[in-house]
Amino acid sequence: MWKRQYISKRGRLTLIWSTLSSMSVYFMSLFYLLRKVRMRLEKIQRDFLWGGGALEQRPHLVKWNLVCLERKKGGLGVRNLAWMNKALLGKWNWRFAIENGALWKQVINHKYGVEDEGWCTWAVSGRHGVGLWKTIRKEWLGMYGSLAFRVGSGRRERFWKDKWCGDEPLCESFPSLFAISLAKDAWVSEVWNPDGVGEAWTPLFSRALNDWEIEIVERFILKIQAFRVQKEDEDNVVWTASRSGVFSVKSLYSILEPEGSALFSYGSIWRANVPPKVAFFAWEASWGKILTLEQLQRRGYSLANRCFLCLSEVEMVDHLLLHCVKTRALWNLLFSLFGVAWVLSGSDKDTLLGWHGEFVGKTWKKAWQMAPLCIFWTVRKERNLLDFGNEVFSLQRLKYSFVCNLWSWVRVFIVLSPYYLVSFIEWLGSK
Repeated sequence: MWKRQYISKRGRLTLIWSTLSSMSVYFMSLFYLLRKVRMRLEKIQRDFLWGGGALEQRPHLVKWNLVCLERKKGGLGVRNLAWMNKALLGKWNWRFAIENGALWKQVINHKYGVEDEGWCTWAVSGRHGVGLWKTIRKEWLGMYGSLAFRVGSGRRERFWKDKWCGDEPLCESFPSLFAISLAKDAWVSEVWNPDGVGEAWTPLFSRALNDWEIEIVERFILKIQAFRVQKEDEDNVVWTASRSGVFSVKSLYSILEPEGSALFSYGSIWRANVPPKVAFFAWEASWGKILTLEQLQRRGYSLANRCFLCLSEVEMVDHLLLHCVKTRALWNLLFSLFGVAWVLSGSDKDTLLGWHGEFVGKTWKKAWQMAPLCIFWTVRKERNLLDFGNEVFSLQRLKYSFVCNLWSWVRVFIVLSPYYLVSFIEWLGSK
């Protein structure tokens, strides 16, 4: 409690990554995390992130499911304990499929039995003494869609039902042929040269093929003829969610994670060379979740809603950071510094999405990327100064604060040669 009084939200986020999200990883890698325990751990993380140093309840500005998404999807990259638990348990299913001579696998085989293919055990349904492997075995069904098989002897893959030829099983690629197949559960080795004469695929059907099915059969033969059964080699399983074909907890976690916002300004926020707390504030602003008077009214507070800068309009996120008359003076100053003409979008999110700086040149591109976040941070500080510091608004103070912030970030975060530093100072002076 005392530590979070003196660190920013971005600092609290770092502590969550390094401690609260990591302490339970060892337990979750083997055991199922009970829902009550998981909810308690997540509540501790939520309260730590949004609570500040106060003992009273602080508003949680962004939903926790959104916070747990990857940064590219619009989140903060905090691990969701339920998804992480499933991904860690799934690793044992992968190890069971590939570690043929391991002692622990032999024990599991003896106790629960192995399915015909040998990639996993039979489903566990007992009530007593099976809790550990029963939970792990349940994750096999969620992993199966991301598994493919590399044919060796062909004795462990179903010809029609397993994914060994392309991106989907043959029963899904050619459902009409699967419907008339004589052996729907045949192994790959049984369809390959069953008579022992020559090398060819010989699938058997229950009736003669019709004329309109010839084209489908041609595509079917073209697809499978690129594969051969090698009786001396072993069949292998491949994890399709990674380029290497080897399972990783990170790849399974990405599969379990839902899709976020397709249009999110990931690069404009997290790749800009600004202090981490500024990037965090820009992330909040892009979702429209900073504590303006309008947001406080939505949460049940009875307040007079009037912008602290212009004293005329309703204080909303987009108005405060983009459309306020006083804020527009900062944007006009920025555009005059870089000598460009620009039309601002209707929202903070759209502005950051369309903020590209190829036209300003390679030297000043990083400074251009810093600029919108610098304006957001400067306006936020000025607004809080007027609200809590009982100050009188000064446009000169606002412009001076913006230029000082931008200059300090350029000096610290961009490694420039002395020539560029001198030219930047002269450039600011000329403007």
